[in-house]
Amino acid sequence: MASKHFNEPRDIGYGKEFSEYYQREYKSLCLINQESNTIFTGKKQKDLFIFTMALGKYSNKKSDAKQKQNNIPVQALSESQKWAVLSIGIDEEKNIIALKDEGPIYENAEKYANEGMKILKSHMDKWGPNYVKSLEADLKEILNSN
Repeated sequence: MASKHFNEPRDIGYGKEFSEYYQREYKSLCLINQESNTIFTGKKQKDLFIFTMALGKYSNKKSDAKQKQNNIPVQALSESQKWAVLSIGIDEEKNIIALKDEGPIYENAEKYANEGMKILKSHMDKWGPNYVKSLEADLKEILNSN
């Protein structure tokens, strides 16, 4: 059953500098393209956004997107993806009252996603095709530390 959301934005987005990784018309660079050899092959922009948001949040790094492009309709997010975004707001405010206005929470999520894409891109540049193994090693380290 879907939850009622208050003041959620119509769209969320990413910086123009990363558009080639999100948009399928950039066939050679797009991470979600069917022909790509990435872990995001066949996924949607919303999935890449949530992944990069989580990566940015875990790293506790966020930055404003330059020339933000609002290309991801919030209505396209699954309920669990919306709650992933909203959980950031609750965590940062340390209060559930943050849900009263979801707009600032989504803006914050965009900042984490922007920085998360920088982190992902740096992994890809450093490790090439083996960047997935690097991310997997980081994930195992996280799981083992808890």
